[in-house]
Amino acid sequence: MKKINWRIFNLALWIEIFLSYLLPFKVIDDFEYKIGFPIPFISIYDSVIGINPFTSMSVNPFGFLLDGFIISFIIMFIVKSYYKIKHNTAK
Repeated sequence: MKKINWRIFNLALWIEIFLSYLLPFKVIDDFEYKIGFPIPFISIYDSVIGINPFTSMSVNPFGFLLDGFIISFIIMFIVKSYYKIKHNTAK
């Protein structure tokens, strides 16, 4: 098993945060909004704001980390494919 490349994983988590702002939210039952791609990691409930607005929000850290691993595998595949193509065209 290979070591985790923390630079790629960090980049993947930042891409996930960036994508969560750009991509549309998923509306469920006109009461709940899910944020995150490909797996939602934030749920916001449409309720009356009381003392603390964070009481209507739920964060799933497992979904966030899983999204990070999925995106990092995609980045690693793209980097390996790029180096493979670059190496084959250099010959």
